[in-house]
Amino acid sequence: MKKLLSVLLTICLLLGVAAPAAYAADDKCDCGLNPIIYVAALGSASVYADYGTENERVLFRPDTNALISEAVSALAPAVGDLAKGDYDAFGDALIDFVYTAFGDLELDGNGDSKENVYAVYNVPEDGKHGIDESFYFNYDFRLDPYEHADRLNECIEQIKELTGHEQVQLRASSMGGVVTMAYLERYGTQDVETIIFQCCPIQGTAVAGDLFNGNLVIDKNALINYALDAIPNLENDFIQGILIVLVNALEELGVWELAISVVDEIIPLFKDKIFDEALIPIFGSMPGIWSFVPDEYYEGAKEFMIVDEDAQAGLVAKIDAYHYNVQNRATEILQEAYKTVKIYNVVGYNVQRTPLVPTYMNTSDGTVDTTYASVGAICADYHSAFSSDYTQAVNDGHNHISGDNAIDASTCALPESTWFIKDMLHSTTHDGHGEMYDWMFTSKEQQTVYSNPDYPQFMQNNVADQTFSEVKITTPVDEFKANPSLTTLAMLMQYLFEQFRIWFSTLLK
Repeated sequence: MKKLLSVLLTICLLLGVAAPAAYAADDKCDCGLNPIIYVAALGSASVYADYGTENERVLFRPDTNALISEAVSALAPAVGDLAKGDYDAFGDALIDFVYTAFGDLELDGNGDSKENVYAVYNVPEDGKHGIDESFYFNYDFRLDPYEHADRLNECIEQIKELTGHEQVQLRASSMGGVVTMAYLERYGTQDVETIIFQCCPIQGTAVAGDLFNGNLVIDKNALINYALDAIPNLENDFIQGILIVLVNALEELGVWELAISVVDEIIPLFKDKIFDEALIPIFGSMPGIWSFVPDEYYEGAKEFMIVDEDAQAGLVAKIDAYHYNVQNRATEILQEAYKTVKIYNVVGYNVQRTPLVPTYMNTSDGTVDTTYASVGAICADYHSAFSSDYTQAVNDGHNHISGDNAIDASTCALPESTWFIKDMLHSTTHDGHGEMYDWMFTSKEQQTVYSNPDYPQFMQNNVADQTFSEVKITTPVDEFKANPSLTTLAMLMQYLFEQFRIWFSTLLK
């Protein structure tokens, strides 16, 4: 009897073990498309002080109108001091405002947040997925990218369980690429089928490198170009045309020159105060922002930004770990991952970079330098081209030089899998991008810049009709013919005026 009972108990145990396995097998999804996780950009998670209490405040991103109102209230009384030449009083008011608005974002010497300041994260709960249904991964931009990599790994495990898939696909935008690179370095590729990097500072940004070395300049032409490059991405074409004409009119009237001359006089008076009392203590405490500092700037940045090596030893350990294990090894990490994961890197160029630092002529997507986002491309300066006798740096049997002779992609970490979109503003997409990304996500094999004639390595971003075309050398005349609008008309008028000026100057000689 005991023997029979033992046999029955054994059968029950075996069935108990087998039942979940059978259930899990039945629970697997056979839709044929692994779930997509959007690893979002900086600012994807709001950062709060005293969240859930009556004193709750959004520290980032704050309401723009409220922030402007606070700035006016804080600085208006000090404008009189500025007019009297009392720059210290105005500087103190400026620093007080910055600390009121952003001071609570400051981290401690270990790169950790205050207990009452934190971000609210998305947690996946619904397993619904598809080409138009992606999961959203957000994070506190201030913190160590490795912390976010740990959370991303947990998120991937949850989504695999929710959806019944064994792998996921990632689309990383901007700083999301930093998080994704940290994830790859720490957790490898076994849970990932595809990664699309979109305008990501994989090797940093020169603006972070310059600012973290105390380099600050204001250039009139760069400011004008920055305005003109951003304006065409507005949705209202009528407003685009008016603003472009206005910016050029201000230039012709000398208003920009006057404004810059005033700023040039004031900036040196406030520079040290701004760095010492705001930028260094607040933003220099953030491992997330340190991840943007390129290698050639890094050691100089530590000398300039790290005030107390002993008190900030924990912070230094975190930023060193990311810099030396991830950013400095970006090429190695990507090339190793490429052996088992489909990887696509989409990069913008020919947009004026942030005009605050000496490297404002670097071609970019308006935020991230093209050479750093592409992990190694050789790039001509903004609105420039290589010399006519330039030859490709790496002869791999393929042409990797753009039609406008401005980019050499042969030196990229993944030259066959890196796309360059001319005039693409940082992480600003349209339906054309969506169709291209769908093609990448649904392809069962790694696609390259030669796989699809619709998506060559170098493409012109056509915002008006949400398409791409092959990059060629064009003039504003060609652009107006292809896409007649107020925006292209304004650019054409500016171009014709400049050509007439050149012709008339030559005639007078």
